[in-house]
Amino acid sequence: MKVNEKFEEGNRAAKKMLYALLILIVPILILSGLYIINPSSYVFYAIYDSTKNLPAILSQNNLLLSKSMDIYTKTAPLMAFFVFLLTYKKLCLRNDVSFLKITFLFLLFTIIEIIIIYVFLFTNTELTTSSKLFRLMSENNLFLLFFYISLYAGIYIFSYLYLWFCVGTFRAFKERQ
Repeated sequence: MKVNEKFEEGNRAAKKMLYALLILIVPILILSGLYIINPSSYVFYAIYDSTKNLPAILSQNNLLLSKSMDIYTKTAPLMAFFVFLLTYKKLCLRNDVSFLKITFLFLLFTIIEIIIIYVFLFTNTELTTSSKLFRLMSENNLFLLFFYISLYAGIYIFSYLYLWFCVGTFRAFKERQ
């Protein structure tokens, strides 16, 4: 297979990943729309009550909506894994990188992924008492929606790239043996 064909297949896989992301953001939009229609809906209270012991990134200005969107955001790594399973055969990494550099980058990428997952999925954060940017994001429903879409997209893309790098590193090790 020619190099251009490999990269073209990789581009198609990346496009599929981004199209899947657009589809996966729809539930956050639906949650926001439902909240606008009926902020005292039983659904939001049920989500909050059944998940109140889970760590979350919340806004006291809008506790029910932020908890619902936070719970959905926690699905980002799992969804990235499923989308990755559909596209990983088409992905490739460059072969002109040294073994030592690949190993170093893989370890660095692993540390960064662990930090991102821990900070955004396993810690409690109150947006209204955080930094200025987070306080701004908790001011109204539109900013909160933007925050959770950005958070979901960031976690999803970084998780997908991490999985891609894992497979690419494994393939590079395998080819060098």
